[in-house]
Amino acid sequence: MEMALWETDFGQQFTQNWIERGDEALCNGNHVEAAGCFSRAIEADPFNAGAYTKLSGAYWAQGKTEDSLNSLLKALELEPGDRNTILECSRVFTALGKGDFAKEVFEAYLDKNPQDADIRSRLDALSSRAEQDGQSDAAEFFNRQGEIQYGRGNVAHAKACFEMAIEENPLLGEAYNNLGVIELESGKTIEALKNFLKAFELKPEDRDILVNSARGLALAAQFDAAVDVYREYLRRFPEDSKAWEEFEALIRRSVRPAWRPDGLSSGVAEIYRHTAEKLWRAGDLTGASEAVEKALRINPEAPDSLYVLASLHCAEGQKAKARKVLDMALAIDPAHAKCSEMLKTLDSADGGQAG
Repeated sequence: MEMALWETDFGQQFTQNWIERGDEALCNGNHVEAAGCFSRAIEADPFNAGAYTKLSGAYWAQGKTEDSLNSLLKALELEPGDRNTILECSRVFTALGKGDFAKEVFEAYLDKNPQDADIRSRLDALSSRAEQDGQSDAAEFFNRQGEIQYGRGNVAHAKACFEMAIEENPLLGEAYNNLGVIELESGKTIEALKNFLKAFELKPEDRDILVNSARGLALAAQFDAAVDVYREYLRRFPEDSKAWEEFEALIRRSVRPAWRPDGLSSGVAEIYRHTAEKLWRAGDLTGASEAVEKALRINPEAPDSLYVLASLHCAEGQKAKARKVLDMALAIDPAHAKCSEMLKTLDSADGGQAG
């Protein structure tokens, strides 16, 4: 019996020596060497749960996820109540996005160790994070669905999706940006600008948010602010030729008196609409766009002017924009023949391409 006891003590010391050498290797960042030391410890003592837990950490540091998990599961099998193993399990499972598994491990441990306040605190934090992640996932789902519906021309549906995304996560900058795009295309410049600025506040590094904020400020005639945002955007993305054109046009526009529709009658709007039609048929799309813009600023709910705008979008190959404008016109006057005919033509063309 004395001989067996001596062998046991020697074996334990041998195992401990390898664990200590493994710990030292880990501290020095030598993860491969550490894994080798912990493996030697396990060879000496195949039932040492702590060695398996340490081996898991060494494997994890090397990116050997499967080996790390196998070592952890073996440690749990040998000693399911070991605190260090529980903590390592939680760290690995959480990093792998398996928060539910981490919670189960904590809960099982707390069933037997309800006095452990630190583990309970970690479980509460994990549950809170899972709830926030759930909200974030739902918000991103609604935002993606909104983008899909917007791409299909279902503007009202897309808007509802973006609003639900914001309700789920009021800090989702992309949803504010997308909502701003819809408001801007609907002629609701002030509402669009509010959404762009909120998006910019939440995510100023986002490319789309930055340029949309600049465009919204320009349309709201806040030229100084728009120039500043355009400059920042072009500093980051100097390859965007379209933004350079917009910036140059904004500079020219800001040095001349702004055109205002105040006090102008619907008769003046008709003059601008007729002018836009003539310029469009003559091939001057830029002049036509400026004229119809003035017509719509005087009377934004004129289906005839919206028809001209949709025609210009078609001429520029922007069929999705044309559809949105036609939908707006038909919402105002469902019997507008020209708008209905153009919409049918667009749908027919798309159907032909699909076939």
